[in-house]
Amino acid sequence: LKGDLQDEDHATQVDCAKRLALIAKAIGPKRTRKDLLEYLDEYLKAENDEALVAIGKSLADVAKFVGGPEYMGCLVPILEKLASQEETVVCDAAATSMASLITEMRATDVEKIIVPALERMTTAEWFQPRVGVSKLFPAAFPRVGETSQEKITQWFSALCKDENPMVKKAALINMGHLSNAMGKNKIRDNMMSKLKDVCNEDSDLMRLYAVKICKEMTKTFNETKEFVSVLWPVVLKLAEDSSWRVRKELAEVSPDFARVLGSEIAGKELLPIFVGLLRDKEPEVKITASEKLQEVCSECKEGVDQVAQVLRDLIEDTNQTVRANVSGALGDITIACGDKQIESMMHEVLKIGVKDEDSMVRCNTLESIRKVAKSTASPPSTLFTILQPFASDPKWRVRREYLRASTAFTIAAAKSEDASGYDQKLTANLIECLSDHISSIREEACIQLAAVVETKGGEWGVKELLPEALKSVSQTDMAEQSNYLTRMTGLILVKNISQHLSAEQIEEHVLPFVEQCLKDVVENVRFKAARTCDAIIPKISKKALRERIIPALEAVQKGEQDTDILFYSEQALHAAAKYSE
Repeated sequence: LKGDLQDEDHATQVDCAKRLALIAKAIGPKRTRKDLLEYLDEYLKAENDEALVAIGKSLADVAKFVGGPEYMGCLVPILEKLASQEETVVCDAAATSMASLITEMRATDVEKIIVPALERMTTAEWFQPRVGVSKLFPAAFPRVGETSQEKITQWFSALCKDENPMVKKAALINMGHLSNAMGKNKIRDNMMSKLKDVCNEDSDLMRLYAVKICKEMTKTFNETKEFVSVLWPVVLKLAEDSSWRVRKELAEVSPDFARVLGSEIAGKELLPIFVGLLRDKEPEVKITASEKLQEVCSECKEGVDQVAQVLRDLIEDTNQTVRANVSGALGDITIACGDKQIESMMHEVLKIGVKDEDSMVRCNTLESIRKVAKSTASPPSTLFTILQPFASDPKWRVRREYLRASTAFTIAAAKSEDASGYDQKLTANLIECLSDHISSIREEACIQLAAVVETKGGEWGVKELLPEALKSVSQTDMAEQSNYLTRMTGLILVKNISQHLSAEQIEEHVLPFVEQCLKDVVENVRFKAARTCDAIIPKISKKALRERIIPALEAVQKGEQDTDILFYSEQALHAAAKYSE
């Protein structure tokens, strides 16, 4: 240990410092308390901050090997010294370990050892101990008596008014945690006045901590009535703050406040504030509010109509991030709207979103349309007309979202008595995407067509879908079909839809194509065909296995040279032999 900590290589010193708990376990409690801690105390004079950080973090684990809770106090002096170091990260590591130590110590030792240490750190001339001590108060407060609790409250009050901005910032960061440790009554008596003082700070960098404190206090005031009576007046004041940083932070935590308020009160009280944040003139505030739009609306279903009215402007906002965020939330908001007039307005917003020049906005809008289609028994034909142009969108991610939205519409139309004929049109578009030049789109089309077959049934799949989808790769056209990728796509399609077909349907309509592909001149096609056999074997009859699959695979085995094809065809043969018994 001594050799490594004195090594010229700083990395060696850091690695050694990280192993302090292992060393303490090896040498035993007595030597840990005496030899190890004495040496570490001397080592604190070293200038390797990384090693000191590692020591500060490791001491929390060393505490397990000092002989039990009654001896943990021996670590406090060295942690206190580390918390007084000049480097902030060293102080923070020591404070974190010390806070962990406080929760494990005996209550009597917290009173005798920790409280005096807290006083020394609070009144220290050097600012770093005063920064670190704020993190210790929440851990110490529940472990001490009434008198010491009053002292901690006084010390904390002094830190909140400290002239050093770093000390004050640390106190405000930990105010919420200390408040939760105090409990409801003491928060009202001691902390609410301090919170109001924070709201009146001259610096907006300090005022924004008031928002974070309110959010943290919701863990204690987690019932609607308590939140409204204690914290809501503070939130209202923060909503009127002149600083965009404060309003941005308020937008960030709005979903948390909405959850505590409940749907009805949040819809009446919080949503008007949130709408104001969505209309904010500062782009940063508007971006953050748009990011939280979906979460807030999911918590405020009672009054979501008032949010819908502002989306018409936001979907055409000059900021691309705002448009992308809003377009992603349109589906859930449309579903939540109870008013037909508002719902119609949302459809108009969706129409604008899909025409956006940015592909991300178009993608998000199509995803929203898909959500709307999945949530309604009869999707409106107005949304169907929106989808049509996107089968040929230049961006493949947009085309992928188009496929998913089209499938949702097709499935909904299949279940609806009034399909208006657009389910056939959408299915035709899905089939066209099987020839897309991007492989991800072809594979997605296969997945979505399988979902349609699951809804419409296997009979529709073999009579309406497969003849049209496999037309270009049929036996008669095989010799003329130059693009082997089309056959690969066909194999992916039949593999996916076979899960929803009967044995007879597979044998009559799928097997001929698979058998054809097992003889293909292109190795990749034969490879994919062998994999497809493995997938459909459990679904077909023993007779078809013995008379068709096994002979076809044996033929592959005889003339094949590619090792991958041989492997998967042999694997399929084993499966066929098993299921044909």
